[in-house]
Amino acid sequence: MRTIRDLRFVSLIILGGIVSCDQGHAAPQIPGDMLDTLATAREARVSLAGGVAPGAQTYSYRGLYAGITRARLETAIGVAAPDSACRSVATRGHDDLVCSYEATVGPDKDHVSVEATYPRSASSGDPVARTLTVVRQLPLDVDGVRLAQLLADAFEQQTTLLDKRDAEYGRHMATVRMGTVRGARENYADVAIQFHDGREVLTVKLSRSDPVPAAPAARDTTKSP
Repeated sequence: MRTIRDLRFVSLIILGGIVSCDQGHAAPQIPGDMLDTLATAREARVSLAGGVAPGAQTYSYRGLYAGITRARLETAIGVAAPDSACRSVATRGHDDLVCSYEATVGPDKDHVSVEATYPRSASSGDPVARTLTVVRQLPLDVDGVRLAQLLADAFEQQTTLLDKRDAEYGRHMATVRMGTVRGARENYADVAIQFHDGREVLTVKLSRSDPVPAAPAARDTTKSP
């Protein structure tokens, strides 16, 4: 994976500097673009760290994924949404509960905004997130466009069911939509980089469709009553 190659390359430069110091020579200055590469590789690494969805076949960002239960999500981010942070939304025939969170997530404990959509239903049990949107203001030394590429490549390796990937990249801008558009359950990952107030902002939206109900078994009409 490119992230690993980036980390190894920068690590060799740093190691060379340490050896030079031990031998009594001045350590070479690490170019700014190499520092940016290291920061971007680190951001990609922590973005992909954490838990994954049971059974895989879905996308995971900072250990969060569509289909995660509300209890598991709120435990992972260390925040329980109060009633004031949730609202009812009716979309495409669904009656959903949308909850917003401000939290620190991942091994770096950096700040993210999380919005989860839970289906309202009469059934008991812990609701699961139909969609999960995570927004993060990136550090200044992280290349957001390169990060979007790394995340898309990694997401592609997280599932064997990918059948669609569209991407557009520009200066301080990236949009990637990928996922499974056929089958009993559709999974999507949307990755976007936008430039806002002098900073690049990453938005990762993970979503899945409801499972298609199993067709009722056909009655055998050949048997005698």
